[in-house]
Amino acid sequence: MRSILILSALALLAGCAGQTAPAADDLRARQEAACTATIAAHIRQPAAVVASRWLSETGGVARVEAVDGNRRHLCDVDGRGRVLGYSHPDA
Repeated sequence: MRSILILSALALLAGCAGQTAPAADDLRARQEAACTATIAAHIRQPAAVVASRWLSETGGVARVEAVDGNRRHLCDVDGRGRVLGYSHPDA
């Protein structure tokens, strides 16, 4: 009976070990995509007209730049890929 409990515990631990945090590149890509989608909705254009790039991260919030044509927008995006807000720095 004791060996069954030990094996069960080891199986649970092995399952947990396979779960890792998302890679930084994946997180950045999700944050860029979130900003792109938000700005596209804001300007009422398809996402294809918005180009986004990840700039920096401070305190778990990324700063992402989105450009449509010659207009620039800055998004603040959290670690779950949610846009917390955006601004128009050149306005």
